Amino acid sequence: MYKDGNVCPICGKGILKKSLIEEIFEYKGNQLKIPDYIIFQCSDCEESIVDNQTLKDSEKIIRNFQRKTDGLLTSDEIRKIRVALGFTQEDFGAILGGGAKAFARYETGQVTQSKAMDNLLRIVDEYPSVLNLIEKKVKKFSPSFIAPCKFCQSLQKKEQRTPSN
Repeated sequence: MYKDGNVCPICGKGILKKSLIEEIFEYKGNQLKIPDYIIFQCSDCEESIVDNQTLKDSEKIIRNFQRKTDGLLTSDEIRKIRVALGFTQEDFGAILGGGAKAFARYETGQVTQSKAMDNLLRIVDEYPSVLNLIEKKVKKFSPSFIAPCKFCQSLQKKEQRTPSN
């Protein structure tokens, strides 16, 4: 972590000075402005080093900006879909793919979902009954899996009450 007055780690000569700037990010012709972006600039080589906490805080903002530009769901939209269907992050990853930590990473902005996953999320959001089919496949290959979504539970209850012809 850098501080005002540290020796520059790049040139080893200059002194770092903390500055608060508005950083502009460009992606595919679009711009995102992030105010209060903390950098440390060297008095000698004039290189800038971004504050570690600023990097961490801006990661999700930048990734969501890129997602919107690419026409993908944002981290908040992904979380909203998952929560509305009654899944934990781990269970959603087990059913839709990506692994146990995939949805935690999508929702925190650490990782951007693939276009295929984005499409699947949009389908599941629009047609939750699709989850019933997916869950049956997951159970077939992972018999210990027991986390049906709220929507699927209501479908199963309805199916149990409806007499078959």
